[in-house]
Amino acid sequence: MRPFVFCPADAERLQDRDHEGGKLCPRCKRTWYQSSAPTAGAAIVKDGKALVATRAREPEKGRMDVPGGFLAPGEQPIDGLKREVREELGIEVDADIGDCLSAVAHTYGEEGDFVLAMGFKARWVSGEPQPADVVAAIRWVTLDELDDLDFAWEHDRELIRRALTDEVR
Repeated sequence: MRPFVFCPADAERLQDRDHEGGKLCPRCKRTWYQSSAPTAGAAIVKDGKALVATRAREPEKGRMDVPGGFLAPGEQPIDGLKREVREELGIEVDADIGDCLSAVAHTYGEEGDFVLAMGFKARWVSGEPQPADVVAAIRWVTLDELDDLDFAWEHDRELIRRALTDEVR
């Protein structure tokens, strides 16, 4: 990830400020931090299987992941999760903050941007899943199939594993 060089508010060159990576703008006196962008992903489980998606775009085009994506500024994780699943698959899901099964920091894309990926177990409410433009294909998988799939990010495989294992209990 490339650190901020110029102030996002007034384009002044930033100065190092502290050990946490903050950069100070000498003009507006604000401190800027390069923080991980939050994402929300869904492990949608039905009848002992979980829905996984094949990515239609880079990064990691053609590899498996879970439905979900980046949260908008100020968006609550559950609201973003529902929005992303609706956009990607055309279905409605339900979840609450207690359904969070994972929170993993990792890098994303060629630039190495930092992401905080939150994974939730979600319940299917309505609709029939249909891949949208960011999803090449979807499929339902069992716990036994997980290790044979080519996941873009290992934390998505583990999210599905946790959700399916929880379902069996």
